[in-house]
Amino acid sequence: MNIYYTEEKRFIQDQVQQLFLSVHWISGQYPQRLYNALMHSSTVITAWDDERLVGLARVLDDSEMLAYIHYVLVDPAYKGQGIAGHMIERIKEKYKDYLYIELMPEE
Repeated sequence: MNIYYTEEKRFIQDQVQQLFLSVHWISGQYPQRLYNALMHSSTVITAWDDERLVGLARVLDDSEMLAYIHYVLVDPAYKGQGIAGHMIERIKEKYKDYLYIELMPEE
């Protein structure tokens, strides 16, 4: 396996839906809304194994001071490979000049 990461939003709706359903997130039941939300998000970092979407992290920011990590998810078949940690490191590097990087709380 050769996992690579990108901020390019090259995923398609079916790939996103499959990833979200793999972790049993209800968002996967609304594929069009989920896809649209990701396409309009400040930052989406994705992890890929060839053409398979295996991880995704979403960040919402105010373009200056505050960035919220909304979620980080990894396909269960790829857990334990450091994918989530690598995506978080990329987020920390991108937003290093912001005053705050926070995790959005779960409900």
